[in-house]
Amino acid sequence: MIRQSLAFFFLTTSVAAWAQSAQPGAAADTDSAELQAPAAGEIIVTAQKREERLQDVGISVAAFGAETLAQNRVENVTDLTKIVPGLTATPSPTNTPVFTLRGVGFFESSVSSSPNVAVYIDQAPLSLPVYTSLTAFDLERVEVLKGPQGTLFGANATGGAINFIAAKPTQTLAAGATLSYGRFNALGVDAFISGPLSDTLAARFAIKASRSDGWQKSYTRDDRLGKQDTIAARLLFDWKPTDKLDVSLNVNGWLDRSDTQAPQLARPILPDDLQAPVGACGPTGCVTADHPILLYAPAPRNGRAADWSPIQRYRPKQDNKFFQTILTMNYEVADDISLTSLTNYIHYDQFKTSNLSGLALLDVENAADVAQTHDFTQEIRLSNSNPGRLRWVVGANLALSESSQEVLLVYPEASTGCCTIGFTADTYTSKQKKRYLAGFANLQWEVVDDLTLKGGVRYTDGRHSAIDGEYDARNYTEIPGANGFAAFANNAFANAYVPLFCPGTTFQPIAPGGAIAIDPVTCQSGVYSDVLREENTSWSAGIDYKPIPGLLLFANVSKGYKAGAFPAASAGSWEAYYPVRQEYLTDYEAGFKATLPGGLGIVNGAAFYYDYRNKQLRGKLVNPFFGALDHLVGIPKSTIKGAEIDATIAPVRNLTLRVAATYLDAKIKKYNGVTGTQSVNGLLLPVYGSYAGVPLPFSPKWQGSLGADYAFLINDGMEAFVGGTLSAQTKSYGSPEIDPKKISDAYIKGYAILDLRAGLRDENDRWNVTVYGKNVTNSYYWTNRLRNFDTVVQYAGRPVEWGISVSWKY
Repeated sequence: MIRQSLAFFFLTTSVAAWAQSAQPGAAADTDSAELQAPAAGEIIVTAQKREERLQDVGISVAAFGAETLAQNRVENVTDLTKIVPGLTATPSPTNTPVFTLRGVGFFESSVSSSPNVAVYIDQAPLSLPVYTSLTAFDLERVEVLKGPQGTLFGANATGGAINFIAAKPTQTLAAGATLSYGRFNALGVDAFISGPLSDTLAARFAIKASRSDGWQKSYTRDDRLGKQDTIAARLLFDWKPTDKLDVSLNVNGWLDRSDTQAPQLARPILPDDLQAPVGACGPTGCVTADHPILLYAPAPRNGRAADWSPIQRYRPKQDNKFFQTILTMNYEVADDISLTSLTNYIHYDQFKTSNLSGLALLDVENAADVAQTHDFTQEIRLSNSNPGRLRWVVGANLALSESSQEVLLVYPEASTGCCTIGFTADTYTSKQKKRYLAGFANLQWEVVDDLTLKGGVRYTDGRHSAIDGEYDARNYTEIPGANGFAAFANNAFANAYVPLFCPGTTFQPIAPGGAIAIDPVTCQSGVYSDVLREENTSWSAGIDYKPIPGLLLFANVSKGYKAGAFPAASAGSWEAYYPVRQEYLTDYEAGFKATLPGGLGIVNGAAFYYDYRNKQLRGKLVNPFFGALDHLVGIPKSTIKGAEIDATIAPVRNLTLRVAATYLDAKIKKYNGVTGTQSVNGLLLPVYGSYAGVPLPFSPKWQGSLGADYAFLINDGMEAFVGGTLSAQTKSYGSPEIDPKKISDAYIKGYAILDLRAGLRDENDRWNVTVYGKNVTNSYYWTNRLRNFDTVVQYAGRPVEWGISVSWKY
């Protein structure tokens, strides 16, 4: 499939280039004014919180302007993976997105989980992955900073940072709109209007809405899933009352009522979970040859095929709301010294249901996931603005976050069944608060012409508290014969758990409505509560050297941290609630940035080595009654070795090519974790083994993209264009696995995706008509595969899609 996609891609672009070269007067023009440097070579970035040319920034940054984003139909963080090698994105079982950059990511699906790859809009943090769903519209550019970013962009950025920069208000009246229609009756509209309201005040309003039918098909009945129903809007004001003061206000929000994605069933794993062969009984149930899960057919090898419950209450869906305000003030307190204040507030409401098993049976259903979050951040910094030899930034930052989440899980048709254990549902809750206070400084000193030393430091003091509870199912009626989780726990704890683990202790029965999970130290049930206090000092040091014009060499060493985390989980024991401590990563990196002569293009590259400690990961613990369950673990030592290259060139007039590739060798070096279970006196106990040498999750060895865009005049004032992007990656794994029999349960096969585009436009880009195809070879692939109690499931990528868009600008 990868070779077929490459052949198709090169055939398309070669024919277009030949067609233009055959026209009179179409010979390559070597005049430097005609051979414009690619947009990437001219782009201005704020990767170091000041405006600089991308080619002058001695760190690894991938940056894309609005035109490139539109050409590649980048509409969310997930779409960035097509043009940023080393970046992967996948849904989790509860459809919380997970981002991994250069092998550094955090696979945790609770709403309160902070990512390793931090995301920002206009330098204001979107601290939770759920906030990022509908951010990528009406943008000026996107910057992807690779490696730990702790000194300037704060905690939780061991993997890197993604900065979305919104298009700003204009000083003259401007407006535009894009209408699109595509496969699955996908309708979309993007529009903006911008201009001055007075001599000192300008505004910009942008809106994006989309609707579509379902793209997933049930393979056991006539049903569809995957509809899209979203709307997002942004209102910006730029106010400059004096020459020394400018104020920017960004008010934005979105509403998402789309279906959540259903996973595909790869295979049932019922006998393994019950620790019993077919026809025998395990500690939580009995397996018979005619068990409906064992008889369930795996999903066909088709990206659209999936299954989910036909019961309306449990149909995968969501109703999520996001609101954000960002106030940025810059005041020139002295000549060339500016004071910046950035205030950010976020409110988020969530309701969603999601299928976890890939079955139409009620095996495991996330029946109601209700959450609410509030975020507040305040940053104040001083910086000099002169382009002299010494450039500096100092500042302080406060981040506050609160979240509450309540999840109802139902499983009446799971292997535990009714009434083997006496309950068919449960509810778990989590309330978390975070407070981070930090001070930072960054310095760049041009010691002599073309030689710059640089360094930065940030001290962070953090406090993270959690209150977690497990309860009988709320807003759910147990089926006849089931007494509920608390009744099961009262019997199991008193008669099996406590005599084994706390001999001589008397178990106190769980009161009606009381918390169920047990404290393994006291062997008593109750609400779990804990506080995680941490501090750290992240730092960076480096050198930039320009031996000749157009060439920058750089070498950096940096250390970044990701704060510790509490999970939110269904649990019978407090062990599942225990936090994982902060992780830290030291990056040793060297690279170059070359601007080719005559505006031909740019070539950038880097090699890096990560010393990765206490990596936060979803591992396993063994519950005596339910077997191996997920919880957070810290991997003592991992290493990531890699290299990357990114080139954008214009070999002939109006033809732009971009090639980018990343190589990774990301492996666990030291970790002894759960590899299985054993039954002792009717209870399940863990079996441990070494994970040394196992690849880190979502870390394909090779990942790359190839893009081409070609335009040619067809008459005065009108030009045609054609282009495409091929992205590909080799195999990876969704989780660490050492058992050869189970490696396939985490396997993500390599794949290639080809997108094509063509159209007509006014040579001044006042209007544009584009036809496009996404995944035009209909490649079948999945972005995640994992074990979920009774089944192994995978999340398939979207099938071939096509459409047309019409744009207009004033």
